[in-house]
Amino acid sequence: MIASVGELPFDEHPLRELLHVAVDRATPDGEYAGFGWARARTLWLTSPGAPSRLVSDALLLAMHGPDDGEPLGDDVELFFELPEEPPVTVLASVFLAHWLPRLPRDVSCIVLALCNPHAASLSPPPTDVPLHFAQGDVESWISRDDGRIELRAPRWSQTGGSS
Repeated sequence: MIASVGELPFDEHPLRELLHVAVDRATPDGEYAGFGWARARTLWLTSPGAPSRLVSDALLLAMHGPDDGEPLGDDVELFFELPEEPPVTVLASVFLAHWLPRLPRDVSCIVLALCNPHAASLSPPPTDVPLHFAQGDVESWISRDDGRIELRAPRWSQTGGSS
């Protein structure tokens, strides 16, 4: 039984596997609940009506915020489905305060692949690099035109670091 946020199995995975784009799919898979972290050499953040933004040398954190989670103005409830254990919920602020210091720091930015259904304004712990997070749901795709990995959201926000 998981007794603390530090005991969550938040492990490194291959990027395409973590984002569930290793297999061809026509629509987002609403049942996929994978989580963990990966390094992304390049990644595109896209939003309707806005130019796509290339981020390089990113630390990508994949987590889930349930659609029926409590609406919070400055935080997101995270939901972790665990094999052979009950699901675990934790606030994103608590999770990030615990996990960010334990993850690689030699990156240019951090990207949260995290649905934020209530468009909360996150206040993660201070970082030396920009931290990008979505306002709304996030979908991951491989561009059919050039094979680039895209994270699509209604809007992207940034905190920390510079740029």
